[in-house]
Amino acid sequence: MQSILKFLCISIAVLPLNLIAYEVKQTVFAFWDKPDVVLHYKTPVEINNETKIIFIIHGQSRNVDSYINHWVGLVGDKNVLLIAPEFTKEDYRYFGLLQTATSNGAIKTDSDMYLTNSIDTFFSFFKSKFDLESSKYSIFGHSAGGQFTHRYLLLSNKPNIDKAVIANPGWYTFLAGAKYPYGIKDIPIGLSSDSIKSFLSMRNTLLLGSDDTGSSGLNTSPGAMKQGDNRFERGNNYFSSLVELTSKNSIPFRWNYEIVDGAGHDFRKMSNAAAKILL
Repeated sequence: MQSILKFLCISIAVLPLNLIAYEVKQTVFAFWDKPDVVLHYKTPVEINNETKIIFIIHGQSRNVDSYINHWVGLVGDKNVLLIAPEFTKEDYRYFGLLQTATSNGAIKTDSDMYLTNSIDTFFSFFKSKFDLESSKYSIFGHSAGGQFTHRYLLLSNKPNIDKAVIANPGWYTFLAGAKYPYGIKDIPIGLSSDSIKSFLSMRNTLLLGSDDTGSSGLNTSPGAMKQGDNRFERGNNYFSSLVELTSKNSIPFRWNYEIVDGAGHDFRKMSNAAAKILL
């Protein structure tokens, strides 16, 4: 009996430490002229100059808790700070387009609401909050989060990106002649040739589920349908267009292309594959 009681006491004593180590916390970011954003985050046991930072961008369902809790399990006891911004539907309906346009392609003229450089702003906030040494961060976005991520990398001013995984976006901004947001013609943000070259030379991975061929929640606007009939087809067409563009113009191209066999529009399976890349 004494042995059992001793074991229970040790277990109870250890449990709060584990809970503290893996607790997902929240902070409200209000240091800008846009609506507040709740930042969900999980710190490692110790933050030091080796700590990696990974941003996780949710999909259209905005189930940010599910996303970061799954990544907590993937990271385990690694020295990683996870950060997941929550872009609410009320304040950021078109977050996947960085608030620059609607899903039907209508340009939004209020540039003060654009989410370009938002992640780098959050990054600076956490660097100050935890006195981080890191100069770069990684980012994973799935579905609408994948839309956000690839547009963020393209349209932001020199983002401090180490690696990015763009998973199962519903549609894309092609580097071609279609009107924005389907292409870069008449884009409301200044986009130089140097910015495009930088975008193409980043260490990005386009990650597609082989079975992501359904139509549920798919953007069926005419501009999006020209990109393909489903997410898997659109992703293939997008990557092929980048390969063709860089080949014709002799631009360094450092992207990777990977297929997750048997995965549909499932952020968990895609996160599992992304973690192997980012960690």
